[in-house]
Amino acid sequence: MRKELFRIENGMIRQNRILRGPFFLQFFEGEINGIITDDSFEKEILVNFFRCRSVLEEGAFYESGKRIVYSRQYKMIRKLISEKTSVISGNSQLFDSLNIVDNIFIPGSLIKSKKQRKIAAQLMDFFDIRIPLHIKSRELTLLQRLQIEILHAVALRHKLIIVSDINGKLCSEERHKLGKLYEQLARIGYCVCQIESLNNIFLNKMDQVQIINKGKSVGYFSRPETEYSEIACLVNSMDYQENFTELLKHRNEKLFHGQEGAVLELKNIKSSRINDFSLKLCQRDITEINCRTGADYAEIKNILTGKATVFSGQVVYGGKMGNIDVLNRAIGRWEIGCVDFVNIENLLFENLSIIENVCYPLCLKTRNFYGHRKYMKAAEDYIKMIMPELELDTKVKNLTQEQVMRLVLCKWILCKPKILILFISSAFAKDEPDIFMGRMIIELSKYGIPVLIISERYRFESEIIEKEYIVNNGTVVKKQ
Repeated sequence: MRKELFRIENGMIRQNRILRGPFFLQFFEGEINGIITDDSFEKEILVNFFRCRSVLEEGAFYESGKRIVYSRQYKMIRKLISEKTSVISGNSQLFDSLNIVDNIFIPGSLIKSKKQRKIAAQLMDFFDIRIPLHIKSRELTLLQRLQIEILHAVALRHKLIIVSDINGKLCSEERHKLGKLYEQLARIGYCVCQIESLNNIFLNKMDQVQIINKGKSVGYFSRPETEYSEIACLVNSMDYQENFTELLKHRNEKLFHGQEGAVLELKNIKSSRINDFSLKLCQRDITEINCRTGADYAEIKNILTGKATVFSGQVVYGGKMGNIDVLNRAIGRWEIGCVDFVNIENLLFENLSIIENVCYPLCLKTRNFYGHRKYMKAAEDYIKMIMPELELDTKVKNLTQEQVMRLVLCKWILCKPKILILFISSAFAKDEPDIFMGRMIIELSKYGIPVLIISERYRFESEIIEKEYIVNNGTVVKKQ
């Protein structure tokens, strides 16, 4: 029988003057849970609640199945949470000047330092963490800092470990290691709850999934009972569900008028690393080049952005033959769009609004853009259709990673480049099929814009991919 740690029913949480809810939150020992929200303030108010910085204004709070009497709620909730909960977020709680052992046992105890060192070594061995005990925390990588913070929670015997805004900062391999650590914690009776956006969570590793939308709970699922698309619809306030089968039906819709032909051809390109690379990209194509090594990925990226040194081969762009420099010039003229998801914080101007970011490339391509209200109105209407939950004057720095990704693709749909290239390095490899990225890519394709996805090591797993090239140690193979 599962042992309940905490439960909140119809909870209204107040942070300063702002009230959010109602929330239904439940945590059991031995489980890995997820609270999914794409609103940064919703994350903040929940994280602050478990740090005892926000208060439960209304609702019922249960500890081990027993309700806390309302008149005693305020003090008791703070006491119980502080005694049983650790919060780990992007802002490290470690002390840079202290070593590993000191950070694990801070704020100190009656245990002698030699015994602390022995216990720390045993914890590291049990969880298979290989970090020298003497080094200072300022020398640790982000993953190592997270591991030490988790050991600190274990040392304090905090059975509920809240993790937030972490996964998006780790590469796929680091996320995998962290996931293994969560599984070990669950096996010995801890509850790990990740508060993340949909794109940054291991849905297939969850026992329970709790969904927050517009400041209130809208769903609570056992993970095997629901599909990714159902969760996506709840997170994004959609009143319909569309799986990939339905999505692919729209693949044949044509919104552009013109001849279908080759937009870009690379013929027998040879560089310092890549040998005999040929590629043909036609209108409406959705193609992936999967690079099996980091060196292959870097070289293909340089070739397609016109920065590589090419020894032989031909480039045909827009029906005209030229050298590799033509690609670099086309990118500079916004004819070829490039989106590098590993550099997501620099894809948009964070201090400009949504509408200003979307219209920036349009005003560069269209003379007197701001002099014609109809251009701006078309951009506003399209963004409202794709992302109805957003206010157009919202600053980009206040958006979630998911919203930034969608907005970037929305910008390029409106910009109508001749080609859009998406670079997905292993540092940004996804762990779940991304129905929203698939939707936007198909939208580009419907307008005749070919999409070329360059992935490093891990494939962009999606049924929308029509043609695939594999690059391994400089050799390019077209997969049939």
